Amino acid sequence: MKIKPEDILFWILIALIVGLAIWKLVGSPTDTASLISLALFVAGSEILIWKTIFKIDKKTSVGFIKLRNDIDKRFTQMDNSFEKNNQMILNKLENIEDKLRRRQK
Repeated sequence: MKIKPEDILFWILIALIVGLAIWKLVGSPTDTASLISLALFVAGSEILIWKTIFKIDKKTSVGFIKLRNDIDKRFTQMDNSFEKNNQMILNKLENIEDKLRRRQK
């Protein structure tokens, strides 16, 4: 699996969130600055997660559309085959019926 820039950015944001939490425990930044920074980092990581989820969803929906088309083709082939077999069976039954009628006469 290839590492993408979004993956690297996501882990950088996670590291910044953890780093900010540790820095806040030491007491360096103000409450307002730390909350704003934390909100920005979390929002950025959430955006990257949702972007990845939507990419997966798009690929899945395209796959299901292809699968549905393949299934439709198979059912069409099966319907044609069943119709052909039914016609052959009907023809054979008619032949048997004709032969039975001839014997009865």
